[in-house]
Amino acid sequence: MNVIEIKDLNFSYNKDHILKDLNLNIKDGEFISICGQNGCGKSTLLKLILGQLKKDSGEIRIFGKKIEEFKSFYKIGYVPQVNSNKKIAFPITNLEYVCLNMYSRFGFLKLPRKHHKDKAYDLLCQMNLKDKINKPFNELSGGQQQRVMIASALVNDPELLILDEPTVGIDKESKKEFLELLNHINKKHNITIIIVTHELEIIEKYLDNVVKLEEGRIC
Repeated sequence: MNVIEIKDLNFSYNKDHILKDLNLNIKDGEFISICGQNGCGKSTLLKLILGQLKKDSGEIRIFGKKIEEFKSFYKIGYVPQVNSNKKIAFPITNLEYVCLNMYSRFGFLKLPRKHHKDKAYDLLCQMNLKDKINKPFNELSGGQQQRVMIASALVNDPELLILDEPTVGIDKESKKEFLELLNHINKKHNITIIIVTHELEIIEKYLDNVVKLEEGRIC
């Protein structure tokens, strides 16, 4: 089964043609990387898959449904790039950060219940962050913040995990631990993973496939 099917996809910003007749299939359980130079269309492709942008033409299907009809975005966990220069503007602990991604399930009072907190706690422990659970998110290192964001992305039990440049600004040892964690999530939990990265050399041994974009096309 294909988790994502893309056929003859085109997208432009104003008159700049970013993606050109792009075709791509991603199978259930695959761990793939999308790579390429800056400006080749990687982030644009992610935004189209996530429904944040609308295509010019072509077709995108997610879990068999056309993107225009797809409503189950809870099936997709998204981990944005960590930007060390952009702190969260209000104080929040790591447990609260993960719980917030279950906001739609909080009920009438819109407050997390014990089972929400328990699930967030368990996921943070799985990320080897037991001693950081009640620490402020802003006080963590880049690698630790990535783990918290993965816990947040996994809290709704997604079938697809999308990560944008997750290893930027993380030290070498943390990168290795981080990629081993992703490999475990992929192999043990059968979660399809798409990772956008410039650092293909450190991740390629974990991958099933590499998709290289060049001037808006797969090459």
